[in-house]
Amino acid sequence: MSNYIRLTYASSTTSKPATIRQDLVSILNEAQIHNSNHGICGVLFYGNNYFFQCIEGRKLDIDILYEKLLKDPRHKEVVLLSYQPVNKMRFIGWNMKYVLQEPAIIEFFESNNWEKFNPYVLDEDLIGPFLNILASHNESTPGEREEVLGREAVRGHVLNYKYAVFIIVIALLILVGMYLFTSFGNFAPIQGITMR
Repeated sequence: MSNYIRLTYASSTTSKPATIRQDLVSILNEAQIHNSNHGICGVLFYGNNYFFQCIEGRKLDIDILYEKLLKDPRHKEVVLLSYQPVNKMRFIGWNMKYVLQEPAIIEFFESNNWEKFNPYVLDEDLIGPFLNILASHNESTPGEREEVLGREAVRGHVLNYKYAVFIIVIALLILVGMYLFTSFGNFAPIQGITMR
């Protein structure tokens, strides 16, 4: 008879890009305190506006925690992916491990014909291999730059910044041109050129 339950679920964030980092810090802090008090271990992964979480512990503790997670307003569309008895916890020593989106994770999803991380596509055959990848990576912190908002969002913010700078430079050139034109508007025409 197994001693523990391993539960995995997928969900989508309700956080805005400006607040996701702080929400991740809050989620991890709350999880680490709660889980250490209840003998629960696990891992949290965030990418592309999705959460994937695995929690392990005694059945009653896992059931109570999952009911609490279902009511958390920081995510929506919660889907239970797996709920299985296990003899040994895979994330022992991690009250809540946090892993960033790393090349091995991207490769895993690409090798299964998905362009990017989407935990909703994980089935019972893929959850185990995905958990192996998460277990083999070092813990990350939400303060690390990479992947807190997802690669696309980070690239988008850089692109938006460059676009904004470009627009500002063009606007300044137009203003300088208008100033010069009005300041020196009373110029004498160049010989041989007629103005109409």
